[in-house]
Amino acid sequence: MIAGLVLALALLGGCESFITKRAASSTFTILEKSNIVAQRESDLELARDAVPGGLMQLEAFALAYPDHDGFKRLHAEAFCSYAVAFVFDDWEDASLTGHTADAERIAARLRPLLSRCAGLNRALLPKAWREKPLAELVPLAKKAHAPILLWLATTGAVELALAPMANFSRLPEIRAALTRCVELAPGARNADAELLLATLDAGTGAVFGTTDGKAAFDRARTAAGPGALIVEVMFARGTAVARKDRSLFTTTLEKALAADPAQWPDRRLANELARRKARRYLAAIDALLPP
Repeated sequence: MIAGLVLALALLGGCESFITKRAASSTFTILEKSNIVAQRESDLELARDAVPGGLMQLEAFALAYPDHDGFKRLHAEAFCSYAVAFVFDDWEDASLTGHTADAERIAARLRPLLSRCAGLNRALLPKAWREKPLAELVPLAKKAHAPILLWLATTGAVELALAPMANFSRLPEIRAALTRCVELAPGARNADAELLLATLDAGTGAVFGTTDGKAAFDRARTAAGPGALIVEVMFARGTAVARKDRSLFTTTLEKALAADPAQWPDRRLANELARRKARRYLAAIDALLPP
């Protein structure tokens, strides 16, 4: 009797484990499909309003299925995307429109979000790597680590934008991490690494009189392929501003705004975000490029 009970419990445990794994796999598949749906959303406010609840759900799934790294990865991706695509965008808007108090308030909120973004990504690394400085991770990273390295570099670049003087010494490791991402996974995630490198080139080049970033933007444009409006928008913000070329600036942004984002449905959300930036930059032309 006791032996039979032990066997029954063992079988039940095995069945439960099987059911749990099947549930995790099915749920993960649905969440991956949901991410595709989100990228096709055209209403920025609807997308933004949906994020907080979605983040809590993803964190809950990561806790419910601790052995399934896919949920942790999706949670990290969604959390970081929210911080950069929406909260940092709010900071940029407040900064360009001269709302200094709002910009400071948003920056105070954004910094812990960036720290948490970095922490969520570091948790996906091998345990022995998690406390290493970014510069030490660069030579260790393999292709599977490229998305993690990209987010660590991105958070560093955003912190550089928030406080250039305080974070300028981090520029070499940020550039090294982005360069490694391009080597490991060229064109990944709409060529985000290539685009951020180009933006950094234009920004630092304008300060030191070295490069206007055009060559780097050309590489980003090729890597991203057709329909990545953010490349054109950031080309205007970077290269056109570095050249002090108001005509190039306005022509490029107006062209991006004239494009029909419905042509590229899988990039709809990214393109709507890019178009919002384009409108913001055009409105701030006199601040960016004094007449």
